[in-house]
Amino acid sequence: MKTRKKRKRQSRRDREGKRDRLSELPDCVLIHIMEFMDTKHAVQTCVLSKRWKDLWKHLTTLAFNTFFFNNVVNFKKFVSHVLSKRDDSISLLNLEFTRRGYAQPQLLNRLMKYAVQHNVQQLTIFINLNSKPSFEFRPHIFSCQSLTFLKLSVSSYDPFMILLPESLDMPAIRSMQLESVTFTAIVNDYAEPFSNCRMLNSLILEGCSLHNGLKFLRISNSNLSNLILDGSFEAGFFRIDVCTPNLSSLTLSGHTDHPLLSIPNLSSLEELTIESRGNSWYHKTQLLILCWLQGITDLKMMTVSLSALELIVQDLSKPRAAGIRPPSFVELKTLTVKKLPYEEVSDDILKISLPYLLKNSPAVKIEFDFTD
Repeated sequence: MKTRKKRKRQSRRDREGKRDRLSELPDCVLIHIMEFMDTKHAVQTCVLSKRWKDLWKHLTTLAFNTFFFNNVVNFKKFVSHVLSKRDDSISLLNLEFTRRGYAQPQLLNRLMKYAVQHNVQQLTIFINLNSKPSFEFRPHIFSCQSLTFLKLSVSSYDPFMILLPESLDMPAIRSMQLESVTFTAIVNDYAEPFSNCRMLNSLILEGCSLHNGLKFLRISNSNLSNLILDGSFEAGFFRIDVCTPNLSSLTLSGHTDHPLLSIPNLSSLEELTIESRGNSWYHKTQLLILCWLQGITDLKMMTVSLSALELIVQDLSKPRAAGIRPPSFVELKTLTVKKLPYEEVSDDILKISLPYLLKNSPAVKIEFDFTD
């Protein structure tokens, strides 16, 4: 009888929500849940009970975001507190840093040094540098031996605010996304930053530029399979040299102000997306799109925007196009013509560009994606 009453009381307490089921979970499960929280909120769990006091110190993911702080001083103090109190014996698998206002160089460089010392594997940085004239970004992270993923996004009116080292020495890096950074070189008249990243599989470049006096950017990597080039008008004019024999997917988007130095070998390419916009008044002689198509032989799928088709028509009207043969997409199965939000359909553009692209594609299926 007593056992039945006891169970009844326990059942009533459970229904009333007095039982702390969360705290009954093992530490490893609680820490795993905290990994998905912003670090500020994860640290705040220390007030729940004595058991929660030190759990956050075992986090392998740190996410710092100024959105959750009233001022820069409190944010800086919090970051320093976490770095000094976290368990130093635990590797840091993932670090995310988001600074919507000006990013203090001392704080950011301390974070980068800490990340490298604790064998960081994934690093995501969003910083705003518009309010200050200069910024010294120490290259701790660009020689990190453990890093497998890097996303560095910079908001700045000055395209030369973040200068990268001449060569990126990251032997474990597999995926890299760089936005609004500047590539440099000391000896050569061109930048070649990726040749030592032996494991690099995916590369995204958005609005990146070259340092003063450099003539072209060489993307040289034998392991690279996915490449996205998203140009911006602010990045300025420079040429691109592509040496990626195993590239299988290529996307060209944004402002295409970077003609090819030479026709690349893209014989392994199977998927091609071109959503480029160009400045025809700026490039009255350079071929912006046609040269990319010359080295492609085994393409299976292609997506092209209306603006890109217009660029192709502009290329065809230039004197340099006289010696350029139509592409040979004999393996092409699907061509998708895509209308982006800012574009308008032109029958004249379609009548000129599509027959040119598909002259040597006997079994292609054409699809139109004009949905807004």
